[in-house]
Amino acid sequence: MPVRVLSFTAAAAFLLCGAAQATPLNTSQILTQFNTVVLGNATSSSHTDGRTYVGGTLSGGDYVQHPEQTAASNYAGLTVRGAASNVHVNGLGAVVGGKLSGSIVNSGSAVVKGGAQGDTFNGAAYVEGTASGNFNGGKASTLSTLMQTNLDAAGSTDFGTILNTLSDQLKMLTSTGSSVTFDGNRAIFNAVVNANGLAVFDLSAIDTVLFGKSEFQFNLNGARTVVLNTDIKNVSIGANFLGGAAQNYGKQLLWNFYDATDITLNSQWGGSLLATDAYLTNNQNIEGGVFVNSLRQQGEIHSQAFSGTLPSASSAVPEPGSTALVLAGLGLIGFMRRRRDSTG
Repeated sequence: MPVRVLSFTAAAAFLLCGAAQATPLNTSQILTQFNTVVLGNATSSSHTDGRTYVGGTLSGGDYVQHPEQTAASNYAGLTVRGAASNVHVNGLGAVVGGKLSGSIVNSGSAVVKGGAQGDTFNGAAYVEGTASGNFNGGKASTLSTLMQTNLDAAGSTDFGTILNTLSDQLKMLTSTGSSVTFDGNRAIFNAVVNANGLAVFDLSAIDTVLFGKSEFQFNLNGARTVVLNTDIKNVSIGANFLGGAAQNYGKQLLWNFYDATDITLNSQWGGSLLATDAYLTNNQNIEGGVFVNSLRQQGEIHSQAFSGTLPSASSAVPEPGSTALVLAGLGLIGFMRRRRDSTG
């Protein structure tokens, strides 16, 4: 099994240089500016529509297939804190902390701190260390303003802490009365919506049965934000989202796999997937954001930025010292986190 990596990688400590001048992203900004965030290592044989951040190393994949549909950000189209190889960046440039090899940055500027071997840069590129390849956009001797902005942003946000905190907060939400019923191999999600347009599903008592079903049907009943909490640890899911639900509801659904360590998706998936401890394998397309520990991407990840409103209040008791982090890092006023139980 691939090694899981959390938090910042030592190999990319350079990204912290100058980062104090950049403002860290809050939760909502992460969910809207990024199509994929991987805290550790990632491999890919497919493409991602929007912006990607990888905290470890990256091998393969095509990134920012639709730059015109990608939210504005100080981050480059692809940010990798470690080494990257055989990647193709279609737009918005790249920042790579380690060595870049056998890759193409087709549009936008590039910053590579670990040397480059056999790469093609069609925009301006700044490379430290030995460099070989095609510098069609020019090899820069100093960082441009955009390069510096992308570089400062790259080390400014502790994605692991912020996303872990979000997951902890969401799992403490009380169900709004939303329920799942079963009809043979079909699971029917029936949302009950509160006054703020939020529907919360607590799936913990049924998730083993639920994720064994072959069809998902959704009755959202006007919900603008749907949070689905599950404590399942290892799961392979092959359910079909009926009636185009994956595309239709991808922006509204936020699946919180707060205890998961391994997830495999064998059918098209709808909604953002938050699983900060999990190794995710997607064998089919995902309609929504991906926020995981490590990734083996074998299907496309389509840009369906979360459009819901994160809950602003909870009955959770705040832990001393957590208030400043929540207010400054997340902007979720009054919604305090309980420290993750390291034993799961």
